[in-house]
Amino acid sequence: MTFKALYNGVPFAKNKYYDYDTYKIQFSKFHTYLSDITLLNGSKETQLSEIEFIDFTPGYATNDNAIDVVVRVKAPAGDYTGVKMGYGVKSNLNSKKPANYASGHPLANEDEYWSGWKSYIFAKIEGQTDSNNDGTDEIFNQFHFGSDAVYRTFSFDKDLTITENTNIGIEIDVKNIFFANNTWWDMRLPDNGGTSHSATDVRVSSALVENWDNATTIK
Repeated sequence: MTFKALYNGVPFAKNKYYDYDTYKIQFSKFHTYLSDITLLNGSKETQLSEIEFIDFTPGYATNDNAIDVVVRVKAPAGDYTGVKMGYGVKSNLNSKKPANYASGHPLANEDEYWSGWKSYIFAKIEGQTDSNNDGTDEIFNQFHFGSDAVYRTFSFDKDLTITENTNIGIEIDVKNIFFANNTWWDMRLPDNGGTSHSATDVRVSSALVENWDNATTIK
């Protein structure tokens, strides 16, 4: 599987101004956990991976362009009708802590765990917004999704034939996380520029996580 990050259909990049409604936005970080990545064939499900950490903007990158993340998995050859994925860390894994996982496991990373929430940080989208087009960023965006209440699973219809060395392309368009039903998420409104630090306030993340299916395309 090859995961690609886009913005409005073009390759995603850090520190680049993108059109956002009538103003501008740039990003500095985008990564996400995905649970139970599964091939569908009618009612039959074939799990490809239980959990993956997809980091499009790793610290080791040599430039600001998002990297393509390749995950190698095995599945029986044949025809399938779609893909299903969980956005975030499913509850039975989220109930544990990084210390419960061996070094190198996707969930062993302390930086992606929120002890105050007793939850992993499902995804991080960070950046800055120039809300009045004056060349200065006024809004510092920090969208950190987390908690069982925010976890969602979406299915995607796509006819796939799996043979040796088949590649499934999975694209996530960041624009469509913030733009749905012909409406922009308004960064200028109070408390809309990021997620809350309060474990009981999941208003922003709950609203935006519903758009991840619209943002995802299976190739």
